[in-house]
Amino acid sequence: MRVARSLQKGQQTRAAILEAALGLASHMGLEGLSIGALADVTQMSKSGVFAHFGSREELQIAVVTEYHAKFEEEVFFTAIREPRGLPRLRAMFERWVRRVSVEVDSGCIYI
Repeated sequence: MRVARSLQKGQQTRAAILEAALGLASHMGLEGLSIGALADVTQMSKSGVFAHFGSREELQIAVVTEYHAKFEEEVFFTAIREPRGLPRLRAMFERWVRRVSVEVDSGCIYI
């Protein structure tokens, strides 16, 4: 039971770090994302952040993967429920525009 709780806490911490990393990456870009900056934002030690990712590059990959998963869920997977053809395409486009309009101030890590 203790191992399961510890594993769950680690996953929650990693998820919280990723959320903070998404915020930083949207303002600073992936190149501006660093273990140190993330440690400051999350109020963790650099080694604590590093332990969840292993390297800056792995952190960047995790951020892109997480962003992609959220983008897919918000834009594509919700639109796929619409009827085929033009209704689905419209739904996808509307969700995409809505997503981009939210990111106007913060930025999109894809661009």
